[in-house]
Amino acid sequence: MIEYLIGISGATLVVYRVEEYFCYAIAFWDGWVCKPQEIYYTAEEALNVGIESIKITIGY
Repeated sequence: MIEYLIGISGATLVVYRVEEYFCYAIAFWDGWVCKPQEIYYTAEEALNVGIESIKITIGY
């Protein structure tokens, strides 16, 4: 189940539920997809980590 779907500077961040945990994936404008294996206990925590990952990658 998708909890968040947002676009940031050409990247798309998806936060989704896996059973009782949450994960995120990022699709970048050049076709590269980042899907870390970490799990989070809240959707907001996964969202915040995903946003920070985008900022680091694009040099925000």
